[in-house]
Amino acid sequence: MTGRTWIDDPRTPLTKPLKRTNRGGICLLVAAVALLTGCTLGPSQRPALATSGTPQATIGSAASSTPPLGPGGPGQQAEPIQWTACGDVGNSDPASGLTFQVDCAELLVDRNSLNSLGDQDIQVARARAPGVGSDAPTVVVLSGAPGENGRDRVAAVAAGLSPAVRNHFAVITLDLAGTGRSGPVDCLSNRDTAALLTLGIDPTESASAAALAELARAITFECGDLAGPELSQINSTLATDDLDALRDALGQTTLNLIGRGFGATLAAVYADRYPGRVGSAVLDAPADPLEQLDARAAAVAVAAEQALDTFVASCPEFEGGCPLGSDPKATVTAAISALDDARGAAPGAGRTNGGTVLFTLLLRLGDPAGWPQLATTLAAAADGDGEPIESLLTESLGPDISSSWVGPALIYGCNDSALRMSPDQMNTAVAAIRPQAPILGPYTVGLVGLCSSWPAPEAALGAVKGTGAPPILVLGAAADPTAPYGAVRSLAGQLGSATLISWQSGHHGSYPESACVSAAVDAYLLSEQLPPVGTLCPP
Repeated sequence: MTGRTWIDDPRTPLTKPLKRTNRGGICLLVAAVALLTGCTLGPSQRPALATSGTPQATIGSAASSTPPLGPGGPGQQAEPIQWTACGDVGNSDPASGLTFQVDCAELLVDRNSLNSLGDQDIQVARARAPGVGSDAPTVVVLSGAPGENGRDRVAAVAAGLSPAVRNHFAVITLDLAGTGRSGPVDCLSNRDTAALLTLGIDPTESASAAALAELARAITFECGDLAGPELSQINSTLATDDLDALRDALGQTTLNLIGRGFGATLAAVYADRYPGRVGSAVLDAPADPLEQLDARAAAVAVAAEQALDTFVASCPEFEGGCPLGSDPKATVTAAISALDDARGAAPGAGRTNGGTVLFTLLLRLGDPAGWPQLATTLAAAADGDGEPIESLLTESLGPDISSSWVGPALIYGCNDSALRMSPDQMNTAVAAIRPQAPILGPYTVGLVGLCSSWPAPEAALGAVKGTGAPPILVLGAAADPTAPYGAVRSLAGQLGSATLISWQSGHHGSYPESACVSAAVDAYLLSEQLPPVGTLCPP
């Protein structure tokens, strides 16, 4: 079996009713799909071994009572937040069984002075562990891609923190503009979703290039038609303004932040835009906003290809043996070609193909604990059975892709970047990456083509400095295939007050997976104690 098609009726749109604020503000867009905001850039360079370094002093307080200003100015203003019990959000984390007191609120932000979006209700949730009072200090957690861990997952997000942190802070999550319940407009059709999950493995081949270009045009047209000129205004700059409005609504002069992946990058942009409003910030596996998307994709491809080599080399050590046989890498390439050769598996046709395998690899290589399962599904794919790989991809993305994190990922990714690649630029980029990442390189770079028809951005990102911000903790895993270490180090270098902790691991994200990293984060958040310069945590 080669797996079913991803759609039943390609003409049926995956949409929900448009949601408008109770103040008449216009709807915001959530659209499309990509890894663009979940990945990062830079050469995958390992740090020099350093288990200790020059000790840092405690963070302390700012010498001046006047907070330093960044591009965002002195700060946003909002009405005080009103917490109420929310019956539509679960209070327990199914994975751990931990239970919390969960409350919800609506944050009304007035954007009339910023752009044409008007008023918007941002949906917010708070989780408190037993014994944590309503007056406890707060920490806003931005975990993963936009929309991945928002309001409805607040209990799971709180459970994912270290015990010391979740038992001290009230944990806050929110649906960023254009995600979750914060005024989304869903503009992906079933046809678009199917095309995205079955893109060709090489965007320079004629059929793959045509499918990619058609999908880029379709997404741009459908989202632009639904959202209008406001399409390009949903970006990380807007999101940081909303975060600062949340800070004011909480009645706080500063905001404590924990971010991972896109969330870490967003926290860095907040520190640059509102340096005087940062209390503490932990940036786990961030991207480098200074990098263009083509360089980002190339670096991710190289890091992922290295992770693939590690994966196939470790396969014989899996419990029960290696499902991929005596030549695991050959079996992986056979899985790609076998599904590509299946009947009806043309690029963008909606039937599980080689592109589906590559998409799944990009999502799963950063979780070494799940490699045995990945190997089993690849072995099935090599035999022509695409259903296991399809199930694994669905597990990663969620059963309803139109309402998951993958929708907002593209809109934020394209709106944060000014790059729009032409076919000639794509061909050049693929030729450059092919020798370094022959399996994953062309496909990964090809994902940048999803932005090719997107309108010009309102506020593309650039270097972040955070001048005047208090000490910031940046975390990077040396072999992270999703957040290459070079990009993490580059961002830490841009932020003048950053301290970098490195972890000798290929896991995506370090906190709280590493006990060493968690101890440093706990000391930073709870005792204002910075780790030694050059700290490198062991595997």
